[in-house]
Amino acid sequence: MRFLMTLLLASMLCLSACGTEQPLSGKTEANPPAAETGDSQAAEQQTNNGEAADNNAQTRLYTDVLDREVEIPAQPERIAALWTVGELIALDLKPVGSTEHLLRFYTDEDRSGIDLVGESNKPDMERLLALEPDLIVVSARATEDELEQYSKIAPTVATPFFGDPIERFRIVADLVGKPDAATAWLQAYDQEVADMREQVKPLQVQGKSALVIQFAQKAIYLYPSSTFPTIFDAYQFKLTDKQAELESAPDFAPTALSLETLSDFDPDHLFVIINDEDSEAVYEEMKQSKVWENLRAVQDKHAYLIGNRLSINDVMTLDWALGEVYSLLSATGDPS
Repeated sequence: MRFLMTLLLASMLCLSACGTEQPLSGKTEANPPAAETGDSQAAEQQTNNGEAADNNAQTRLYTDVLDREVEIPAQPERIAALWTVGELIALDLKPVGSTEHLLRFYTDEDRSGIDLVGESNKPDMERLLALEPDLIVVSARATEDELEQYSKIAPTVATPFFGDPIERFRIVADLVGKPDAATAWLQAYDQEVADMREQVKPLQVQGKSALVIQFAQKAIYLYPSSTFPTIFDAYQFKLTDKQAELESAPDFAPTALSLETLSDFDPDHLFVIINDEDSEAVYEEMKQSKVWENLRAVQDKHAYLIGNRLSINDVMTLDWALGEVYSLLSATGDPS
């Protein structure tokens, strides 16, 4: 067994060395880092995938978001999560392995029992192989070379890279055969949302405009509002007129903003995410500008720093963000 594992690892490392490595994160201005896209992959993914398979079969055919047909376990038990970790935890199906980067925002309880297979998005192939997973889950940003390498270890399925978190949750639930568990989780979450809407009523934020921006790679990014459902759905903030205008374009995508354009949005409430140390310096410098000082949200003390976890955009983060946003809003006192 040890010889076979070594031989398999050697073949994968050879393939990796011969290929052109591309970062999973896609960290360019066209594909900004965290909350990078609001793509429609999740909406296009068919649910009830492989429903024609024999209920007693040990495997089934599954078509992933890259339109790849993969034979997967009907009930996977040893999943290596190189994406969609939060969805699996919410389904009470902890992966056997993931990376430190993907687990960085989760609690010790959430992380318990999950072996680390690497620090960044890319796993250590020997650690991954040693876990003997029966399914590997990756993002739709995985390259062909990466998919080929992972598939030598276990069936490998690509899941949506961001997009609608609820739809992505249902896709993952269908993938692992737990659609009922997803429905139950979402029903409980909906009740939490209803409760928080009642709690926030005295703050009179419903119907107020909001803007979420992220400082990353020394730039300012605006994302589709669907990236932040806690802000625009759960707490029912509305878009600024400027963002509504931008989002009306069918090809609207994550956009880099200049400092000067922030005044075109001028929201009632402003949520700021800082992705890295270099960007924090840009943020601190921006706060000294007249543009920043003249923003309505800044003058009314309704500008908030919120944790970078908000950018993960998975259902576990939706649950976390409900309390986090309420704490920020309630700390400002009467918004009138």
